[in-house]
Amino acid sequence: MKEHERLKHLRKTLGFTQVELSQALEIKQGSYSDVERGKAGISAMLMKVLLRKFNVNPLWLCEGAGSMFVEEKENASQVRESVSEYETNSKAKTSVSTGDIDKYIDQAEKQQKHLENLNSLIDFLK
Repeated sequence: MKEHERLKHLRKTLGFTQVELSQALEIKQGSYSDVERGKAGISAMLMKVLLRKFNVNPLWLCEGAGSMFVEEKENASQVRESVSEYETNSKAKTSVSTGDIDKYIDQAEKQQKHLENLNSLIDFLK
């Protein structure tokens, strides 16, 4: 999926028409349409507004990496707690191996680092 296709997917996920989202982003509908169709790129200003108003993950929007939205509350310790709770309370037939837990924890720590970098980017863009 290309950047402009992810933008369209984001708009539909948010439940907006092009007119509604362009108004929320404070740009002309025609300009927004050009971006969504891939005729224009996502500007730094548009990215900034998407970050501020909708908590959009810029890495997801630009490269398709990570989740669509930045969730600042999630961090490695919360993932560890969730995994431990799952192990304690789960009656599922499949089990989570120690290697899987380590993989989830590593992934959560990488996401936490990514969130810290995004917060730095947001502060810089202010």
